[in-house]
Amino acid sequence: MRQKANEIIGTLQTRKKVKLNYNERPLVLANNWDGSVQQYYHFFLGYFMPLCIWLDKTGTNKIAVRDCGPMNPWFQLLTEKIDIEVIPPGSALHVVIGDLRSHVVLDGMDDPRKFSPKILEAGSRSVLQHLKIPITSGHHTERILIVDRATSEDFYHEHGSETHMSGKERRHVPNLIDLKAALNTPSNVEVVDLARVGPRDQIRLAQRATTLVGQHGAGLVHMLWMPPKSHVVEVSPPLPSQVEDIFQKLASTLGHSYQRIEQLSVHAPVNISALAEAVENRK
Repeated sequence: MRQKANEIIGTLQTRKKVKLNYNERPLVLANNWDGSVQQYYHFFLGYFMPLCIWLDKTGTNKIAVRDCGPMNPWFQLLTEKIDIEVIPPGSALHVVIGDLRSHVVLDGMDDPRKFSPKILEAGSRSVLQHLKIPITSGHHTERILIVDRATSEDFYHEHGSETHMSGKERRHVPNLIDLKAALNTPSNVEVVDLARVGPRDQIRLAQRATTLVGQHGAGLVHMLWMPPKSHVVEVSPPLPSQVEDIFQKLASTLGHSYQRIEQLSVHAPVNISALAEAVENRK
């Protein structure tokens, strides 16, 4: 009987020690508005930007985060000053339900009904500071950035994927690359597949752009880094009503002009002449 009691006491003490060790590294999660944080829009505005702001406020230098698959390289950029443990989504859920360590749930910033110029500016500034990317200012040469969803990530066909499609498989504009030749100043145009560009370089590309063109999707988030009063042109296929105006609202909140070119389906070609006109003639 005494031996059994000692075993129970020992188990409880061990659990207590484990929990104390866990509490030295809080698990930081975010209550994003919709979608999966394995997708860039919901990851960046719904998780990463709130995390950077929280790190600024708390000065915490040791945290745990949930595994976000292809988005994890953004966490890695913080590891010079922040000790980060990435744990599987199931383990993160177990930690919260079982109260196994201290945890924090942040409000996501990806709900378009709640976009705020002040909050988005503060979040963008926080991200740039954490990533050690200078904040650009002053005169900007006219430059057009075309985001072409040309590839897909293998991850989204694996067991750990929460969405099972990405990039070109999910949505694509097959003739988008023809836009460059149709513009009056093709020398000032850059076509990129952001899935093949590192995080810091994605931001730097957007910082140099004064016009951003792309199909509805994650790449348009990079309007966050463009100079004030830039221009955004979205190719918009049929979409659920709750998401169709996300990037129009984001552009408006950031003070950018915005135009939309309709696409008949998620893989249909678009009218390149109409698209070129939308790029070169701001409304």
